[in-house]
Amino acid sequence: MKVIYKLILFLTIINTISLTYKIEIGNVKNNNECQDDTCNIGIVFDTSSDILNNQLFIKSKNILQYNLSTEIPHFNQVSFTSFNENINISTFGMFKNKDEFSEIVKSLKQSPGFSLSKALYSVNNLSYTSTNRQSTFVFISKYDKEEIKKSIEYAKELWKKGSLNFIIMGDGILPIQLLPLHPSSIYLLTFDKNDTIQLKSFFYNNLLCFDKDCLKKKDIKY
Repeated sequence: MKVIYKLILFLTIINTISLTYKIEIGNVKNNNECQDDTCNIGIVFDTSSDILNNQLFIKSKNILQYNLSTEIPHFNQVSFTSFNENINISTFGMFKNKDEFSEIVKSLKQSPGFSLSKALYSVNNLSYTSTNRQSTFVFISKYDKEEIKKSIEYAKELWKKGSLNFIIMGDGILPIQLLPLHPSSIYLLTFDKNDTIQLKSFFYNNLLCFDKDCLKKKDIKY
């Protein structure tokens, strides 16, 4: 019932945004298995202490470190940006494996400030060797009208590169307040027992690593 409630809520208020928890094959036109050799992923993590309490911040970190990280095909094709007042960037090619990625996430600390526009600008200007599309996931905890306004241009460019997805931590921002950034999809973390499975499905389904109509590995029944 909770999943249905979330889905109805988003489709009613924001009919341009998709929120999917289940992995579905759909109308597959061939039996080719998807190739994930090129999968550019940009992860942006809000470490602001302005709104989100430390307990929920740690829970969000843990979900990324221990759960979402298992859905990443190749860590050398991942960039990681954290932001509060300052911006910290680990660009594409810096991570060799899951352990190196996890260490960066584990080391994150909260500080005052909220520079979303600078973070999206920085991510938009990162270069990667592959010409494939990029899937960007932004963990966000706060609504700042001016920062949202300044972020529109960079969000548009990230969307053009592939997909721009937001994961809301806490109750400091509403999904509808992200509409000016034209997100591909939004997930609202509720920090309950279902979040891990649902968020992993959300993350996996919004990866643009695959050719259209191919079979994702998790959809193939052996």
